[in-house]
Amino acid sequence: MDHTVTNDLLDRLVADYSDRLAAGEAPQLEPILAQVDPAHRAALERSLRMIDAGLARGPEASLAIGPGTVLDGYRLVREIGRGGMALVFLAVHEDLQREVALKILRPALALDGIHVDRFQREARSIARIAHPNILTVHDVGEARGLHYIVMEYIEGQTLADVLGDLPQDGAWTAEQLAKASGIALDARHMSREAALASILAPVAEALAAAHELGVVHRDVKPSNILIRTDGTPVVADFGLAKGAGDPGLSMTGDTLGTPYYMSPEQAGAVVQAVDHRTDVYSLGVTLYEALTGRRPFTGATALDVLEAIRHKAPPSLRSLSPRITRDTEALIRRAMARQPEHRYESARDLAEDLRHLAEGSPTRARLEEGGMLGRWRARRRMGIATGSYERKSSKVFLGLPLYHVYLGRRQPGHRMRIAKGWFAVGDVAIGGLTLAPLSIGIVAVGGFSLGLLSLGGLASGLFAFGGMSVGIFACGGMAAGFLALGGMAVGYGAIGGMARGVHVMGGDAQGQHVITDRVSDPEAVEFFNTWVPWLMQWFQDTYGVGL
Repeated sequence: MDHTVTNDLLDRLVADYSDRLAAGEAPQLEPILAQVDPAHRAALERSLRMIDAGLARGPEASLAIGPGTVLDGYRLVREIGRGGMALVFLAVHEDLQREVALKILRPALALDGIHVDRFQREARSIARIAHPNILTVHDVGEARGLHYIVMEYIEGQTLADVLGDLPQDGAWTAEQLAKASGIALDARHMSREAALASILAPVAEALAAAHELGVVHRDVKPSNILIRTDGTPVVADFGLAKGAGDPGLSMTGDTLGTPYYMSPEQAGAVVQAVDHRTDVYSLGVTLYEALTGRRPFTGATALDVLEAIRHKAPPSLRSLSPRITRDTEALIRRAMARQPEHRYESARDLAEDLRHLAEGSPTRARLEEGGMLGRWRARRRMGIATGSYERKSSKVFLGLPLYHVYLGRRQPGHRMRIAKGWFAVGDVAIGGLTLAPLSIGIVAVGGFSLGLLSLGGLASGLFAFGGMSVGIFACGGMAAGFLALGGMAVGYGAIGGMARGVHVMGGDAQGQHVITDRVSDPEAVEFFNTWVPWLMQWFQDTYGVGL
C-alpha cells in the first residue's frame, strides 16, 4: 500500500476515534483495525488504547487540516510537502502578514511522546545553528491536538526538483544546471562537476556548522536541499537529527532516513554508532546521483537497498560516465568510503575539496590517494592551475639540489623556467632524472631529450627512444645508432621498415649482412641473436624494467 495513503488513513482513523470518545460513544476497535494493512494494526491499536485510557489526546476529527485552517494565528494557505512524519504548509501569520512554512506532526504520530520529542528536537536543533545555509526556525507550539514548527518559507525549489529537470542520464552541462536552478554561474567556463560543486560546497559548510554544535542531520538528500530564488542553497529537515533513544521505525513502519542515501553504519542500525561522517557519506551519494543520473545502490525493496549498502560496492563513476574527472571520482570515493575513518574527517574538509573542484584545482582526495607519483602529479597540476609553482630542495649533492620543480603558467614575454637538480622538472630541466620540453640529464624525458637514457620526440643519448632518436641504442620513428630500431633505422645494426647498415633486418633492408622474408644471412642472424638479448638483459638488470 502507498505510504501516503496509509499515513492519511491512520490520521483520519485516530482523529475520528478521538472525536467519538469525546461524544460519549464506545467505538469497537475491530472494525477500525480492519481498515488498515495488517502490518500497521498493532501500532494503530496501541495508539487507540492510549486515547481510550486518557494517556494521549487525539486531534479533533472536525479539524480538517488544509487551506483555511487556523492554528494559533497561522492560517494555512496550501500544502507544499509531506512525508511519513509530517505535513508542511505555506501559512500566513495573520497579525504580522508574514509568510512562513508550517510543519505539522501527523496526528497519528502525535499520540506517542517519542515522536513528539523527536519533532520538537528538530526545532531545537535548527534553532541552535545560526548559518545562512540552514533553514531558520521562528516558533514551535501545539494547538487543538496538533504539534507544529514555524519555519522560514523559501520560495524556490529543491535540488531534487532541479535534478529532475536535467537529462536523466547525467549528461547535462553547467549551462543546463544554471538554467534549471536559476543560480548565476559562470557556466560557459565551468565543467558540470565544478558547477555542481559550487552549489554543494556551502551545503557542506552548513553541515559542518551543525556538527560543531553536536547536531548530525542523518537525512541529507537532494529533496532536503532547498534553493532560494537568489541561488543560495539551504539545508532543511533536521527531523532525524541525532538524539538518544530514537526508535528504528515510525508508526507506519518507515525506516528513519531515506534508504538510498543512508551510510553503511545507518543501514547496519545497531552494528555501528552514527556520527557526523554519516552526513559526509550522504552528501557524497547526492553528488554521485547528480553526476550519473542514478543512485549508487538500488533494489526492489528498502531491505534490498539496505543490504546492498552494507555489503556491495557501488559501480565506479567513470564506468557510468567516462567524462567525469579523476579528481571528482576521488572526492566522491573518499566521501562514500565504507568505513567512516576512511572518509573526510569533517564536512568542512569535504567543503574545502568541493571548492577546489569548483575552482578547477586538484582535490585533496586525489592528491592523497595516488602514492608518491600521484601526489607529485597532483601538486604539479595544482601549480599549473593556480599560477607559478616552485619547490627546491635545500639539500645539495655534488653541487646539485636533490630536487627542483619549477612549473606553472608562464605569461607572454617571461623567460623559460630552468630547473636544475638530481630530480628536475621545468620548462628546461638539467640534472639527473629530468622531465621538461627541453630535457638534459642522465635519464632525460621530454620533447627534446639528451642523456644516457633518453625518451622524447627528439632524443639523443646512449639509449634513445623518440620520434627521432640518435644514440648507441636508438628506438623511434627515425633512429640512428650502433643498434637502431624504428620505421627508418640506420646503424651498425639496424631493424626497421627501411633499414640501412652493416647488419640489417626489415622489409626494405640494405646492407652487408641482410635478413628479410626472403634472405637470411647467417652473420646477421648471429649478430642480432647476440646483441639484442644482451641489450635487453642489461637494460632489465640496470633499470629494473623490460624493453
